[in-house]
Amino acid sequence: MVESLLTQFEEYDRKIFWTLLVLTGLVMVAYLYFLSVSVYAVIGRRTAERDLDKLSAKISVLESQYVSLDKRISLDMAHAQGFMDIAVPRYISRGAARDTFTLRNGNDAR
Repeated sequence: MVESLLTQFEEYDRKIFWTLLVLTGLVMVAYLYFLSVSVYAVIGRRTAERDLDKLSAKISVLESQYVSLDKRISLDMAHAQGFMDIAVPRYISRGAARDTFTLRNGNDAR
């Protein structure tokens, strides 16, 4: 039956038929490709959202631990750990040139 139909077409009609058949096949392949790309993108997005939720929960726990530890820090605790008060503070200041720094002790420049 297929052979009888193909023999009835003229040469020009056969070219049109095969061109349309190839184009239809290409469109179907392109459709399947883009469909699979979108599915992978949705899966990746869900995975990223799940990871983001886990990281947000972990950050919340770390922030609450930081706040509780920060409340325990005091000057007496620092002294007990060996930290000392400084007599003369030294500051780092930016001079005229932007890429150089100067360490100053009082009025002396080192």
